[in-house]
Amino acid sequence: MSFIEGYVIGLGMIIFIGPVFFLLLNSSFQYGTKEGIAVALGIIVSDIICVLLCYYGLSKFITIEQNEFWIGVIGSVIVFGLGVNYLFKKAVITANVSMNTRGLHVFFIKGFSVNFFNPFVFAVWIGVFQYGKSKYSDQGVLFVFLTSVLLGILTTDLLKVFLSKKVKRFISPKRLSTFFKVTGVILIIFSIRLLYWVL
Repeated sequence: MSFIEGYVIGLGMIIFIGPVFFLLLNSSFQYGTKEGIAVALGIIVSDIICVLLCYYGLSKFITIEQNEFWIGVIGSVIVFGLGVNYLFKKAVITANVSMNTRGLHVFFIKGFSVNFFNPFVFAVWIGVFQYGKSKYSDQGVLFVFLTSVLLGILTTDLLKVFLSKKVKRFISPKRLSTFFKVTGVILIIFSIRLLYWVL
């Protein structure tokens, strides 16, 4: 029961449309499935670290006002930089973008950093952890619950990657350019909002 509940909660996380959402779509859409999966893995690894921080009581350290401020500032700068990059990104549609294995770590780091340095992500995980802890007193059941939440999130992220590939053939360079600019503006707005939230 705890697994099903956690998995459904993880799937429900799809309603949160933040900077990682656009980063994930753009990476998989522009570069390919492997790159999108690398971003998704970076996101889920950062989520795992968030869960471990909550589990070992370090969430209090994260929520200290001064620490929260600097995490927010770093996250805001990263998201702002990505936004500017997408604003001036050239739209080129290719049938197959060749990336060597070494290049995949860049996408992993992007997914990890944008997700990890977002205080909102920590707030969500602290809430999920406290909910699970209050409902499941047994540590083993709590572990199953949190693991299933992570699996649900990973499922939705991978679905975004594979679905973006399906719609690629319907997108023209002009539409892609517009999509990049809209994404860039949205990311910049997110960065300003994030900075405003921690000030």
